[in-house]
Amino acid sequence: MIFPRRYASCPWPDSRYREYMNGRLKKTDMESRLLHIKKGIDNKSWYPEWDSKERWAAQRALNNALDVLDEFDY
Repeated sequence: MIFPRRYASCPWPDSRYREYMNGRLKKTDMESRLLHIKKGIDNKSWYPEWDSKERWAAQRALNNALDVLDEFDY
């Protein structure tokens, strides 16, 4: 058992449990991660073997993902 009964059912605020996934995702965290990926693709630290056409397609897909993310309120 990962979380003994003496702890709250939602341990997220406690920093001891940061390594465990609790099923929640914050919009700002996801946006930050997508922007990090976009930057890595742009400066060729992610997938350096890709050509400019593949990088353009990846940037376009990530832009669409950011647009979808903006539709959510949380």
